[in-house]
Amino acid sequence: MTSTPEERVAAARARMGELAAKFTERTRGEIEVMRSRLAAFGAGDTAALADIRNLAHRICGTGATLGFESLADRAHEIEKLTATLQRGGAPDSRATTELANAIERLAQEIR
Repeated sequence: MTSTPEERVAAARARMGELAAKFTERTRGEIEVMRSRLAAFGAGDTAALADIRNLAHRICGTGATLGFESLADRAHEIEKLTATLQRGGAPDSRATTELANAIERLAQEIR
């Protein structure tokens, strides 16, 4: 059975809606992981920053692909902050607070 162009467009839109819903659900969970990894970083686990950065990178890329530009921008901000903190060595309270605030802005954006 051959579908019409309109049916193909409708199917593509439905699939994009499904992908967007899965992305937002996954992102909510990843934000929780970021929060817990940030707490671990504050307790001295410097490897936790790499976890936060990887999650932010994935959110940024997928968000941009799906058209969630503002969400992608927030995630990119987190990526940049983690890179700065990784170069800095020991946890810096001001930069750590900035990162915590950036994660909360991402959480607000996904709501």
